[in-house]
Amino acid sequence: MKYLITDLNIKLDGHRFGFMNNLLHYAGENFVSDEFILLTNKSSDFDLKSTYSHVRTLSVSETEQTIIDSDVSPLKKAKLEWEIILKYAIEFNTERVILMFLDSYQAEIGKSKTPFKISGIWFAPYSRMEAEGNSISQKIKLFLTKTRKKLTMAWALRNPSLDKVFILNDEEMPTWLNGSIKRFFTLPDPYFEYASIPDYNLRKQYKIAEGNLIFLQFGYIDERKNIENILLTFNSLPQEISKKTTLLVIGKIKPGLKERLLELKKSDYQMVLREEFVSDEEMESSFAQSDVILRMNVNFFGSSGIIGVAAQHNKPVIASDTGVMAEIVTKYGLGKIVNPYDMKEI
Repeated sequence: MKYLITDLNIKLDGHRFGFMNNLLHYAGENFVSDEFILLTNKSSDFDLKSTYSHVRTLSVSETEQTIIDSDVSPLKKAKLEWEIILKYAIEFNTERVILMFLDSYQAEIGKSKTPFKISGIWFAPYSRMEAEGNSISQKIKLFLTKTRKKLTMAWALRNPSLDKVFILNDEEMPTWLNGSIKRFFTLPDPYFEYASIPDYNLRKQYKIAEGNLIFLQFGYIDERKNIENILLTFNSLPQEISKKTTLLVIGKIKPGLKERLLELKKSDYQMVLREEFVSDEEMESSFAQSDVILRMNVNFFGSSGIIGVAAQHNKPVIASDTGVMAEIVTKYGLGKIVNPYDMKEI
């Protein structure tokens, strides 16, 4: 069977390169009788290479990358990208297209007739969404958002070729969504196991005192990661605890937010900002030598690969009390869940 696996928007700010790289090796080692094309955007930030004869990696052309980078509306961008995917799928006589980020292409799938089957990961389903507050306006906003998402997926499912929609880690949602035909499935969030750096010393690297408790916030940092409430909470720690506490932030920070974080820090705790993406090996080493992992996202109802990395290293997490992430943390005793807006709970 011929597969086209594609993600045209890979950036080194999350899981997406890891997903593709993991699939490359899994397909290479386990499906030798099939043929795979892995299609990505063109970027100098990553290099996806295959050593398997039946797995081929491709990046789009310069012209196509210009189209992907064009400053157009999300719907127009999805249409242009879907045309690129169709071109490669037809050129290689693909029998199944696997979309590593299905969400963007629902409208295009619904109005397409495709000679191949389609499956993909749906990262932002609507069933677990909750209002951010109790006001009428917030409840109306939630209703409109859920209705839009429900209708958009219903439109995509008009295309019978879309026969497998994967939802990360959520064991309940496929049951809620499936009708007489089973098209929604749970997909366990993969854990990518990397080697640690030999003789790596996190405390020495960041000049952290031996007695300090290290709280790690890892990944791309923006408002959704709730970093401002986290800092305000650390500011409120009693002085005797604050002096023995380190908040270690590793990852790219949204432009303009770093200055805000430096302004917010008021207490005696140590704050370390490593404003860059680190290697997979350094990520493993950092998790292994931290004490507590933070994942208190706001307005977030899905899963997070950070929970898996923390569990692998037997590190407790403090996570938001919403969505499937909260269920996983509670079910498997991986840490504590809190209201991410409530500094007393944090």
